[in-house]
Amino acid sequence: MTLILEKDGFNVVKSWESVDEIEPVKSSAGFITILDCGSLASQLGAVECARNILPDSRLVVVSEQFDLKTVIDCFGAGVQGYIIKSGRSTRMLAALRLVALGEKFVPSDFVDTVSESGIERPISSDFDLEREEAKLSPRELDVLCCLMAGYSNKVIARKLDVCEATVKVHVKAILRKLHVHNRTQAALWANTHGINEMFPMSDSALIVHRPEEVRA
Repeated sequence: MTLILEKDGFNVVKSWESVDEIEPVKSSAGFITILDCGSLASQLGAVECARNILPDSRLVVVSEQFDLKTVIDCFGAGVQGYIIKSGRSTRMLAALRLVALGEKFVPSDFVDTVSESGIERPISSDFDLEREEAKLSPRELDVLCCLMAGYSNKVIARKLDVCEATVKVHVKAILRKLHVHNRTQAALWANTHGINEMFPMSDSALIVHRPEEVRA
């Protein structure tokens, strides 16, 4: 997993085998601490422990399973991201990039559970309307799905059997139509608006992010 992160441009600074071993890290501001907790019951305690020792770090929890209350409690304790391991590694990397940009990442199960539980979600109809108003062409949707998977223009061109220049034109059109400034924001828009990835991604895991890493 360290290799996967480093290949994606992340700098793995430190790794611990358990939360109890976490130590203060100099200048942790902007660093991301990834907590891989073995059980739902241990997650909140791990978050609180990491928050006390690394108060300036951005916290991300990686979990084997989803539980609505645990997710809410973790965000209440200060996490910026919550990733389910069943998701593929490319999604995890995309989530970490969003956290690095100051965004928060919640698992899709959260939205599904909230919807099924009957909790009012006034923005859902807005999302449907925004999706329609974006007027993305079928090919632009293909490219957007690739952006969600974290593919480069070169990889997208190969997968869609088009030239790289064409991909660049589609990406610019997507950013303009979605009123976003970069590829990561476009991927976040797609994720929150219910657009599914078309292409398979690799494994999932749990470790660290751009400036720093903490495995617990």
